[in-house]
Amino acid sequence: MATTSLNKLEALALMAGPLVALAFFLLEPGGIFIDPADSGDSEAIVTAMASNQTLAHVSALVVPLGLAVMVYGLLGLARLSAEDSLPASLSRFGLLCMVIGAVGWILGSGLAHVLAETQIGDPQAMERAMSVHKVDYGVGIMSGIAVSTGFTLLALGLSTRYSPGFGKIAALAIAAVSVVALAAFIIGHSVPDENMISLARSCYFLWTIWSVYLGATFLRGTAFSQASEG
Repeated sequence: MATTSLNKLEALALMAGPLVALAFFLLEPGGIFIDPADSGDSEAIVTAMASNQTLAHVSALVVPLGLAVMVYGLLGLARLSAEDSLPASLSRFGLLCMVIGAVGWILGSGLAHVLAETQIGDPQAMERAMSVHKVDYGVGIMSGIAVSTGFTLLALGLSTRYSPGFGKIAALAIAAVSVVALAAFIIGHSVPDENMISLARSCYFLWTIWSVYLGATFLRGTAFSQASEG
């Protein structure tokens, strides 16, 4: 019989990891709240990070920690998809995409430490930093696409484990949101269109809420309790 639950630590990781990562992502200089700048504006983002060094370093340390905790919870979900079926295969592929995306975001956080140390008054230092940011930007694009794809496949796979009810509706809704995020990432970076990128980023909030919901249901021991086993 397929595994139907996570252990307590894995469930807590699904709840805490995304919350911590999202909270400090919002505090990242040059992002949404602190000296906001367009995602492709290398000079503005480098200036924001170098002008808020301490906050940049803290966010670049805590975001990867939150992502690592989230990945631990996701690995627990992988056990739920061990059976040989199409939905389980979709879930496993989705989890792989999410882990790849999370690793990309973690690498980007490492580059943020370099950007935070930029000497703004030195034109050569700024030029080098903007080149580093372009690399970070490229990694971020692929990471966002990978995570969007991952959430789409994972949600579709998990939706089959629920009987009709809130759990199935929530999973299917997250799958739809993730398709929107995927399209917005691709269009936003291809045109480019900052509004589409903002739309994609807004999906982070819904992903986090769903991850917390999943972790909480497993923590209570009620996840998939009414799912079809046939």
